[in-house]
Amino acid sequence: MTPAQTERSHAAFDEVRMLHVLIEDWFNARLPASDLGRLLARFTDDFSMVGIGGGRLDKPALARFFAGAHGRRTGLRIEVAELAAIALPGGACAVRYREDHTDHAGVATRREALAVLVAGHDGGLQWAALQETSVGA
Repeated sequence: MTPAQTERSHAAFDEVRMLHVLIEDWFNARLPASDLGRLLARFTDDFSMVGIGGGRLDKPALARFFAGAHGRRTGLRIEVAELAAIALPGGACAVRYREDHTDHAGVATRREALAVLVAGHDGGLQWAALQETSVGA
């Protein structure tokens, strides 16, 4: 990996971790509902996701999901681990990672994820695509 790719990988890892902190804060209502735009700004306009149930979400569907989920999972903890980067052309990066959720009752779920992050307008990274697969806990 070139130094630029290594730097992009570290930035991608930071972005994956930060987004999951924001999502955990969103579900726990530690972020105000007025911060929905701040959360959604991390995703490209043409963002696409396939969740653990196999359904596809675009950015408008993701916005509706987050709007309805604010404060609905109090006690949720999200941890990401085993991050690995795959350099892509044009400053993009794919990140493979494990995501563990633990709810207020201690019930744990695990998923493997692959995210594609691209350079945003401000030079930071934005989420362009996400594929999640449930693998149990």
